[in-house]
Amino acid sequence: MRFRSSVLLALVVSSCASPPSGYAEQAEVARARRAAAAGETELGADADLTALLDRARRRNAGLEAAFLRWVEALERVPQATTLPPPRVTLAAYLSEIETRVGPVQARAGLTQPVPWFGKLDARGELALHAAEEAREHVEAARLDLEHRVRDAWFEYAWLEQAVGIAEGHRELLVHWEGVAQSRLASGSGSHSDVIRAQIELGKLEDRLLTLRDLRRPLEARLNAALNRAADAPLPRPSVPLAEPAAAPYEAALRDGLASSSPRLRAMEHRVEAARVAVELADKAFYPDFLVGAEYSLIGPAEAPGVSGSGGDALALTLGLELPVWRGSYRAGQREAEARLRAARKEREEAWRALSAELELALYEFRDADRRAALFRGSLIPKGEESVQTLDTAYQSGDEGFLDLIDAERALLEFQLQAARAEADRAQALAAIERITGVSLKPSEAGAATGAEDGR
Repeated sequence: MRFRSSVLLALVVSSCASPPSGYAEQAEVARARRAAAAGETELGADADLTALLDRARRRNAGLEAAFLRWVEALERVPQATTLPPPRVTLAAYLSEIETRVGPVQARAGLTQPVPWFGKLDARGELALHAAEEAREHVEAARLDLEHRVRDAWFEYAWLEQAVGIAEGHRELLVHWEGVAQSRLASGSGSHSDVIRAQIELGKLEDRLLTLRDLRRPLEARLNAALNRAADAPLPRPSVPLAEPAAAPYEAALRDGLASSSPRLRAMEHRVEAARVAVELADKAFYPDFLVGAEYSLIGPAEAPGVSGSGGDALALTLGLELPVWRGSYRAGQREAEARLRAARKEREEAWRALSAELELALYEFRDADRRAALFRGSLIPKGEESVQTLDTAYQSGDEGFLDLIDAERALLEFQLQAARAEADRAQALAAIERITGVSLKPSEAGAATGAEDGR
């Protein structure tokens, strides 16, 4: 009896599985993230990009949904490693079965299904890889969200700078129109100079109206990422945007893409889950166990003096679920193998697509950095010198007004192109971080009053 009990207990214990070791760590990280996101962050008038990013992480519905999908996947891990529920059976005999010690009147049984050795471990590992994949999707969603915020913020900063540049040139044109009017009144100027100044002023006013009208959609775009009303007030970014401390290390970003990108890490966990599913499909050919106990209620024997009369009986049971539908199991194997091949192909396709995205973002950074250096370091100083020289010459009567207007128009375009290049450079760095998952600390200091994102 003791030997039979030990055998059944060994079968149950050896087939049980506790959650895989990574489950506890993931659950602790999930709890910490939920606690960190519990606070409320409001935006003040002096809020910088750091505050906007913090607000977005706490309040964005899409990021919260990705986090909850991770929690959902985590909760499947202990479910996958738990034994199936035990079965209880009760039986009452309509016609009693007579035995030597008395009639069998009723029977109660408890049966515990026990999967084949290693099945629960494999199910737990599969569920853990699915949870790891969901966690990487949370990181990918965070990077996407931060990219949306940064991209909109840098566009907003460009708009503020463009409006400021255009307003400065409008004041200059108003001044020159007054000079042309004065010269016309004194007889030393021409009416055409006044007309040219008014034409340029009208064109610049129209440009200013276009730029100012762009504020509303840009504010709506940024507020959407922050989970705020489209017309909620936003802090004004400081301009111009600062130059990045250093260019990204392109070779290192390319070589480390597979390990740094959460999207590719998620695909790797999907491949591993599919591999474990193949192992689990192979185990379908092995029988599961049924272990249990059965208690029989026995009445007293009719014959007097029978030894053990009316003594109830306890039996230990061991059964097998026979894997007889082998065609179905082979189909399950083929299904799991096809899923594994598909996951590997998807991982390869995702790597190639992200590599192409990275190359484009690196090019956009190099191109914007080159343009910013060209305009700030060469063209703008020369344009300012040309305007000053022609302004002095016009007021002294040595040069025509048309040359001055042309020089002013060229300087305006140089300054606007420089602002555009600086915004493009910052946006390209934000895109590189989204693709690679590597924190590059983009040049948000200038747009965020000198603060880093604190991540």
